[in-house]
Amino acid sequence: MSAQLEKTPWLAQFCADLVSVDEHTRLGHTMHYGPLRVQRPFYPEGKDLIHLYLLHPPGGLVGGDELNIKLHLGPSSRGLLTTPSAGKIYRNITTLPQGQNVNLTICDGASLEWLPMENIIFNGAKAQLNTSIDIHGSGIFMGWEITCLGRTECKEIFTEGSIKQTLTLNKDGKVLFKDRLNFMAGSELQTNKAGFQGFSVLGSFIVSHEPDFDYGQWQQEMNEKIAPCFVAVTQRKGVLIARVLTHKSETARMVFETLWAKLRPLVIKREGCAPRIWNT
Repeated sequence: MSAQLEKTPWLAQFCADLVSVDEHTRLGHTMHYGPLRVQRPFYPEGKDLIHLYLLHPPGGLVGGDELNIKLHLGPSSRGLLTTPSAGKIYRNITTLPQGQNVNLTICDGASLEWLPMENIIFNGAKAQLNTSIDIHGSGIFMGWEITCLGRTECKEIFTEGSIKQTLTLNKDGKVLFKDRLNFMAGSELQTNKAGFQGFSVLGSFIVSHEPDFDYGQWQQEMNEKIAPCFVAVTQRKGVLIARVLTHKSETARMVFETLWAKLRPLVIKREGCAPRIWNT
């Protein structure tokens, strides 16, 4: 069975251009193969900002499977993209990697909110997750990534396997932020104070902006409200980074959704408008 899987990896790709025409953001040229596509566009906030739901019907990746996602936001376009359910990276019985590559390009005057559900890394997986964001001019990115090691609700601990994860944010050809994780199950990183501190859910929220708000107070409020959990915010030149360590993906999403709702009016001048699929 392993040999057969290694001969027939399941690849899927989705590419799309978002274009703004007369202050109406439209889904332009698209291309896909394999089981990866979007539902029809939604406009709950008006025609200048498009909501897209990225669908992967199989729901998970086995050894050799690879998802490739490419979005190009043209000048002045505005988009919000989410997913209807968690991504799953299953136990890998092959020698092949499994994972996802995301490439996001945001042109001058455009904005993208990248708000997917969490990725669940099953025990025994060999996951590779790569996200690259390229911003030009006054383009804006707001987005998060949440990773669950094992399935705590099922009492499945991540005791074998690996994850390689990279998130890179570039602006006008210069690196603003780069985050790398190369983790093997059983590593001291899983338990030590400079690592995951025994938590199994980790997340990063990135904003290519320097919003004027008291993130120290917000950080303290979150840590007091949802203990045991660790929330930390760092403001660097041109980028804000928030991180969370917790035991449940729902807690991580709640933290990031709260921050998103607070920052959205400051960064893209809009009040929070949660995708309706989050309520299903």
